[in-house]
Formats: sequence, structure tokens, C-alpha cells
Amino acid sequence: MALVATDLSSTDLLRGVPIAVLELVLARCTPVSLSAGEMLLSPERENYHVYVLLSGAFALHFNSPGSPEVRELLPGTSVGEMSVIDATRPSAYVIAKVPSQVLPIHRDLLLSLIDDLNLVARNLLLLMTRWIRLNTDRIVLDQQQIWELSNHANVDPLTGLYNRRWLDNALRRLVEQSRKGERPVPLAVFLVDVDHFKAYNDSHGHLGGDRALMALGEMLKTTLRPYDFSARFGGEEFLVVLPNTDATVGHAVAERLRLAVAAKPIALPDGTPLPHITVSIGLATNDRAVTPESMIAEADARLYEAKRNGRNQVR
Repeated sequence: MALVATDLSSTDLLRGVPIAVLELVLARCTPVSLSAGEMLLSPERENYHVYVLLSGAFALHFNSPGSPEVRELLPGTSVGEMSVIDATRPSAYVIAKVPSQVLPIHRDLLLSLIDDLNLVARNLLLLMTRWIRLNTDRIVLDQQQIWELSNHANVDPLTGLYNRRWLDNALRRLVEQSRKGERPVPLAVFLVDVDHFKAYNDSHGHLGGDRALMALGEMLKTTLRPYDFSARFGGEEFLVVLPNTDATVGHAVAERLRLAVAAKPIALPDGTPLPHITVSIGLATNDRAVTPESMIAEADARLYEAKRNGRNQVR
């Protein structure tokens, strides 16, 4: 079936263009057929045409022809505008997915249409804006995926708190910052340990133990101040970092957490209630320690002091 001018009037690039101009385009341009798998555009080849897709379907790939398909191009759309306008090679691979047909419009003809017809210029601007928006959306999606991967690498999957990997980096930075001035900026940390957790786990199973740790994680998220940080230190131990906090305030924050944990209901996923838990807490500040390791060691020593003195307390 022969191509006629009205066939072009529904394409994105030539929409609304007078029939006489469409007939001129047809007189100067010859449709080209491509087999399935044939490449239309490539970053390795110069491009001098905008291609209006007449039939079939094309796939757009970045990086390489074998990379995942980024977008499917269907009849009525066009490709090649960017490389034609800025006289550069295409930025992607465009490959026919099935037997397809395109109408190549040479750069010189396109530029003359832009000069003579506001409609073509407007349509081209809309097409390029659409491409820019799609590329922006892809960048945003890529950044979101990178953030999610990074976030997953730094978050404990059971409690949703930061993990030891994140903690090691963050605590070192905070300790260094606290030591920069003539007088140390107050910094406190405390270790939190679930009392008799092994017995709790043995009595109520690993699922019960997990629910207890999740409840503690929830209390750490909701009870601490907005600028405090908490991380799962290992097993049933958690470390809390309190910037700009001295021993007196740090003890008050830890005591508030201890009371909140003791009052927190715990239940299995089916609603079956479980016993409450209590925690022992050991506090350290940079008045006594000047490295992350020594602060944690001090907090650990005080934690064991709390355990020796009966548990469910802050030391």
C-alpha cells in the first residue's frame, strides 16, 4: 500500500502540517524497510536523518545493543532529532524488533521546514521536551535505585535500624568532629542489651525473639531525639549515638528508653501476646574516651556493670 500525505499528518513530527508540505516531504523522501534485528541508529555511526516510524516497532538501548531495552518506539513517533539538531552521533542504539518501515527526513529538509513552518518547529520542540523528560525520569529512577541499594547495604533488615557497617563510619566522623575545637564537643554513646535474651529466644522460638528485637527497634526509632542515631551492634545489642550530649542528658535519654522498652507490648504476627522485655544500658561520653573504640569499650564495661547489678538499669 502506497504511502500518502495523510498518513504523515498523524505522526508526532508532522502533526497539523498542511497537506501541500506533506506532499513535498513525500516527494523528497523515500520510505525504508528494515528487517527484525536490523539497526537503525547507533552511536558508532553518523546520522543525518530524522526517522518517522511508519510501521513495526523499535527498541531503544543504551550502552550496547545487548543491554536491557529502555523504551519501545511505535508508529507515529520519530527518532534521530537530537543528533540531527546538534550535529552529533546518536546517544543510543535503535533496533527494529519486527519488520518495520521508516521515512528518513534529511537534515537539510528538516531545517528548511523548521525555518518555514512554526508547526514543525513546535512539534519538534515537543518531541525533544518529551525525550528530555523521559531521560530525566530515567536518571531519577537510577538515583532512586542507587539510594535503595546503598540504604539496604547500611540497614539491618530485621529492625530497620542502621547496621554495624554504617555505625563504624558514622561514629568515627562524629568523634573526629567533636575533637576539632579547643574544647571537645559533648558526645555520648550507650550500648543497649536485651536482658536474658537467650532464655527468651529458647522459650518463644526464633520468631518470638525476632519480634522482641523488632519491638526494641521500634522503641529506638520513636523514643530517641530526632538527631540521635541507633544501630544494631550485633545479636541483641544495639548502640545509640547522641551528638552534642553530655553524661547527664545521655543518662536521661537512656533511662527514658529503658522505661519505654519495659512497657512495650510484644506479640506474634497472629496477635498472640509475648512477655515484655527489659534492657540493660551502658553509657559513655567523650569526657572519658577520645576514639570510637575507647567509647564503645567504656560503654561495654558499664553495660556489664548494669548486668552484674541486677539488669534493667542504666549505668
